[in-house]
Amino acid sequence: MPTGLVTDPLFATHDTGPGHPERPARLHAVLRAARGFDLLTIPARDATRAELSTVHDPAYLRQVEARILRGEARLDPDTAVCPASHAAALRAAGAALALGEAYLEGRVTGGFGGVRPPGHHACRARAMGFCIFNNAALLARLLHDRGRRVAIVDWDVHHGNGTQEIFWDEPAIGFLSLHQAPLWPGTGARQETGAGNIRNIPMHPGGGDAEYEAAFRDEVLPWLEERSPDVVVVSAGFDAHARDPLAQMRLTAEAFATFTRMLSRWPLLSLLEGGYDLDALEASVRAHLGAMAGG
Repeated sequence: MPTGLVTDPLFATHDTGPGHPERPARLHAVLRAARGFDLLTIPARDATRAELSTVHDPAYLRQVEARILRGEARLDPDTAVCPASHAAALRAAGAALALGEAYLEGRVTGGFGGVRPPGHHACRARAMGFCIFNNAALLARLLHDRGRRVAIVDWDVHHGNGTQEIFWDEPAIGFLSLHQAPLWPGTGARQETGAGNIRNIPMHPGGGDAEYEAAFRDEVLPWLEERSPDVVVVSAGFDAHARDPLAQMRLTAEAFATFTRMLSRWPLLSLLEGGYDLDALEASVRAHLGAMAGG
């Protein structure tokens, strides 16, 4: 079975305004990165309100739609929106579900969602950090509800605080985050363990490929082996790359291929999170997809 790719032109209509790092050009970088790979294209769809309510408060869903439709420019100081943003966010969340459904139906062995807006900072009842709906949490919930043991690995350079909050009291769904510390949003200390299902691995600023590979070998893989998931959801942020403007880590693009190969004993369903230098993002996504597709 092939590796899947889900994306949608609607994601480019989410216009965050001049100078915002989470910009439509990121989608074009991802599409360039995917060229040349033999990937099964999975059509995206919209998430329903009932589906979104499995990880978000219904009142929050109504509030987000109303605020965007009445023309507000920001949902929080970092999360810029435009009139098309609600439709794009619904499609991004639905794209994550479409990827999960393709996996559950046996159409793909794994796959990547080139989605925006990203999701891992979106809390149960709050938009945050460029994120409106939590795409990875929604995908993990789908897989769990369909009887799969699921673990989430978040290698974005910023802690996935929203995903952690959503699954804080749910021992059946594991969440592990490697992230620069100190760095915004300031969460993700090792002592934050939820119901025993949360593992945080703070990384010192300036760390590179060797430090991350050691963390994967010594902490990530043993944690996954202990949890024994059927499938791993990856919050695939590429902003720990050395060229990224929003952090101080020193990863190369090839590091993301290494991480992918190290996790490849499990089926991987990955979703785009951060990554704000366009050239670094393109190279890093290409490395990730190449490893995912068996290269």
